[in-house]
Amino acid sequence: MIGRALLIWSSAIICAINVPRLVDVHVPAAPRDGEKAEVIDTSVADGRYYVLRANEAGHFEGRFRFNGKPLQAMVDTGATFVTMSEADARSLGYGGNELRFRYEVMTANGKVKAARVVLKSIEIGTVQVRNVDAMVIRGKALRQLLVGMSFMRKLSSYSAEHGELKLFN
Repeated sequence: MIGRALLIWSSAIICAINVPRLVDVHVPAAPRDGEKAEVIDTSVADGRYYVLRANEAGHFEGRFRFNGKPLQAMVDTGATFVTMSEADARSLGYGGNELRFRYEVMTANGKVKAARVVLKSIEIGTVQVRNVDAMVIRGKALRQLLVGMSFMRKLSSYSAEHGELKLFN
């Protein structure tokens, strides 16, 4: 049972790190000289959904609130879990006995230890999800917090088209 869980989590983390580099993503037109490209987050007034626009690399990033704390993160539908660094987890109040790095997972940077936690909430704009499973990677093997399918599955739905990702409450 633990072996199967380790295999699944290892695969999820490997996919979370490597798949975005392998997928041919539509990249919006590059900014003209002197213009600055930026991530645009917009919220819809009726509160039914939240829209993230793709950045210049074609990724959907935004300022999420994890357990009420704002952190920049990238949506990664190839990641099974929300995945964060140990430093991010500690900044959210997880530490001591809560971070038991008993799993060994393979990442693009090699094998690392991982711990499982449950986030009380993840929010962006008017969209909020509670009790989200997450993996914490020990050390500095993870450069950016990833919002994976453990968050996305809890939404009523989501859609991506024309450089926009809509997250439906």
